[in-house]
Amino acid sequence: MKTSLALTLAITLAISITGCGSRQSAVQSTPEPLVTMPADEQHASLALRTVGGAGDHPVSYSTGPADAGRYGMQSAGERVYDTAYFKRIPGYLKKMAGGTSSIDTLVEANKPLKVNAQVKQQVATLNGIPMHSMFGYAITAQPDTQVFTPKPKTAYLIETVIADNYVMTIYEIAGTGERKPVSVVKSQEEFY
Repeated sequence: MKTSLALTLAITLAISITGCGSRQSAVQSTPEPLVTMPADEQHASLALRTVGGAGDHPVSYSTGPADAGRYGMQSAGERVYDTAYFKRIPGYLKKMAGGTSSIDTLVEANKPLKVNAQVKQQVATLNGIPMHSMFGYAITAQPDTQVFTPKPKTAYLIETVIADNYVMTIYEIAGTGERKPVSVVKSQEEFY
């Protein structure tokens, strides 16, 4: 009896804390300031981030050499959610859902790098809190896979915007925080 009451109370509390949201309303016009790993003569710094979504569209990033096929790509880390989603939910629910608000990593400079973003739409959410293990994901239209050549001592932001469609953009980040789009080669490879 006490367990069911505690579970009901926890769900009610989670619903009241998280509020409602949609993909369109969750897109931030001014994203959080970017803090990247320091790059050196042999490396460039990558920050992988997602903007938008209500916790129901996690993005899994993969990177690899430009000539890597589907199986030559490696996961960049955990699923990435919008920062606003992570600020909205309590810590214990973050642990249950898994994922992160961004991934920061170093990559080898002066070698073409392929980047893939796989957006997964949650089949079921509880007021924006993904129900991962029980219900799974639906794969929808994906952003194009992109190839670019990172420069040494340079920071890059790879950002996927979740709105009516999914768009991945790669920016070079200046010391002042200014974003400059990077020239990329796009492909329609399917990684799911």
